[in-house]
Amino acid sequence: MDKKEIIKIIEEKLKKRNKFIRNKNAFEALCSLFPPTSAIWKVFFGSEKSIKTEKNIITLETILDILVAMDNKFENGLKDSQKFKILLDGVESFGDVSGLKARTSNPILFQLFSEKEIEVTLKNIQAKGNITGVDLTVDKELELKQKMEINTPHSSVSFNAGPNIKIVFGKGMKPKK
Repeated sequence: MDKKEIIKIIEEKLKKRNKFIRNKNAFEALCSLFPPTSAIWKVFFGSEKSIKTEKNIITLETILDILVAMDNKFENGLKDSQKFKILLDGVESFGDVSGLKARTSNPILFQLFSEKEIEVTLKNIQAKGNITGVDLTVDKELELKQKMEINTPHSSVSFNAGPNIKIVFGKGMKPKK
């Protein structure tokens, strides 16, 4: 089952509860938090009888509330602060770990790169896959107008955009239709 199918199932379950997600990054964040074999996926795809964990029972309603809360946090975080920070600390993953994964054609990313300083920090991460601070798919021209700093266990990079410094990802690139 791929992410599109998972997102479709989650959207259908949210719709039945008169809830919705504005920010598709919330789906990405939820999908990346848990490997597909974990108990959380059993909530969405059946086997609800086998969801007992040592501490408590995870319910579908609780997971959907978490997803909506994550979406609200992403949305409000963009509006309220001057700096957009992502911190991943103490992560254990069976796959890849990315601090910020997006496409330059994403309107939320456009707003973020235009208005906020960005700080991505990854530390104390154990992953069977790649550890990436920012995974940016350049599919449309996007100007970085504020400072961006990326710190990972193995490297760091800083982009210091300012009045006399112009940083453009995909310069001259037109969006694909």
